[in-house]
Amino acid sequence: MAVLFNNCRCRDHAGLYGAGAFFDLNLVGGQADMATDLRPGDECVVAAPVEGGDVEFNWYAFTHERVMDTPDEPSTQVRVQSGTWLRSERLLKPAAATTAPYSAFFDVNGHFKRRSVIKRGWGGEARRAEPGAAVDRGRKAGPGH
Repeated sequence: MAVLFNNCRCRDHAGLYGAGAFFDLNLVGGQADMATDLRPGDECVVAAPVEGGDVEFNWYAFTHERVMDTPDEPSTQVRVQSGTWLRSERLLKPAAATTAPYSAFFDVNGHFKRRSVIKRGWGGEARRAEPGAAVDRGRKAGPGH
């Protein structure tokens, strides 16, 4: 099983919180109960729109979570998820919306779902890769982390 994180706001988590940070979740409200059971080594996939209508998917092996102040939102603390970057994959949005496991990020109209975290179990489809590997399905791919 992997945990999917929707970074449709394109937040630069590593820039805000330091190397290895890949997502943040509010301590209160709707995000408070999301991704609370991550264990070291769990696969996490972060989706973010990029230029040209592409979507970049960065895969991480979760290492730890910590509570931190949010530099761009004063007086707000968040849970910051950190991990080891494994690989990235860049797809055109229409292709991503119909390609497993990434299709879970999208609604039936091909738009990003509004939920920040989606848990998916896809059995034998879960892949492992060496850190630093990139996958290219007809578009340029890069670490983007």
